[in-house]
Amino acid sequence: MKPSAAQHRVALLGVALVATAGAAQALTPFDDRLSGDWGGVRSNLADHGVTFEMESASYYQGLVSGSGDDDFEYAGRLDALLDFDTGKLGLWEGGLLRTHTEYRYGDLNPNLGGALLATNSALILPTGRHEEVVVTSIHLAQRVGDRINVLLGRINALDLLAADPFFGGGGRSRLLNLAFSAPPSGITPAVIMGAIVTLRRSPIAWTFMVFDPDDRTNDYWPDDFFGNGVDVSLSANYAGEMFGHMSSVTVTGTYTTKDGVNLGELLLPPDLQTGRQHHSWYISVQFGHYLHESPGQQGVGWGVFLKTAASDGNPNPFQASIMGGVGGKGLFVSRPNDTFGVGYFYVDFSDDLQSSLNPLVTFQDEQGVEAFYDYLATEWLHVAADLQYVDPALGDANDALVDRTARDDSLLRAQRGDALCV
Repeated sequence: MKPSAAQHRVALLGVALVATAGAAQALTPFDDRLSGDWGGVRSNLADHGVTFEMESASYYQGLVSGSGDDDFEYAGRLDALLDFDTGKLGLWEGGLLRTHTEYRYGDLNPNLGGALLATNSALILPTGRHEEVVVTSIHLAQRVGDRINVLLGRINALDLLAADPFFGGGGRSRLLNLAFSAPPSGITPAVIMGAIVTLRRSPIAWTFMVFDPDDRTNDYWPDDFFGNGVDVSLSANYAGEMFGHMSSVTVTGTYTTKDGVNLGELLLPPDLQTGRQHHSWYISVQFGHYLHESPGQQGVGWGVFLKTAASDGNPNPFQASIMGGVGGKGLFVSRPNDTFGVGYFYVDFSDDLQSSLNPLVTFQDEQGVEAFYDYLATEWLHVAADLQYVDPALGDANDALVDRTARDDSLLRAQRGDALCV
């Protein structure tokens, strides 16, 4: 369903400081972290199979015009990653026990201007209440031979996008709108419990996933594991050269046996409803092509990226979507480690859902444009500027502009914020 002229716009402008490990080449081990090598302790732990990383990100954001409170607010998050290499620990070869612990705080509204897709995805994930510590990953990553990798346990789904040059980032890096940082499928929850197997055979890598359909963010020991069904997913990724630069195409299909609410009958009396919808599916195609690659570093640079997806539309509320843009690393020769991105997204919400709700509210599709530039101030500190312009799905929302200014040029993102890796 196309947006009507009655829809209103949301524009978001922000500034941030982001400190991330590994942003530039270190002179000595861990020189690219704020706290350094801890007098050699950190290197010694790594040599014995234990690595620890922490990132602190803060955000200052406000609505300049539009629907909602226009006060500027501050918020932030902490992310800690603790890994254990089973080989270096003398247990078995090829294993890595990975954990990801998260904590978010503050009163900043992540859905400014009436946007349904979070304009600051870092402040809605992990799901649930803020100001509580959540361990979103506790899983084993096991290498089997040279071609097979297995993940088993509790897995943060956003971490699976960490290596993507354009999508992903979870609001801590790259684009911030949920459409880019965690493209919604309507099927895959934020934290999954299950298994992932990847088979790499040049030029195609196959990934097969089996997991519980329920979000397990706040459920560490579920007594109803697979009680509501099962999700299965299969994807094929092709990577190779095109026109002298790296390109990739990924096709993913996901199917769930979990029943869902019939979106077309939300407002009907119970005795008139026909029952729940059985099963749901989702399919996506993602394309990437580098237009420029750093000398001697294939697959590092900037290019054009696109993702399009479709689903059954009921019970899946995300009927179709398209998002993409230009982005990557090293736009300017003098700034090889800076990152940037410009993207557009369009999310077509379920026609059945819109028909069901439109008698009460004006509910259309949602689209928007976002641009950011991430400046590497030091090896561990980033300064990022971000601008979003969103046409929200809720048609009663007024035009909105979100701005963020900084006294010391260190807060350049209403969407990302100060971040520090120690």
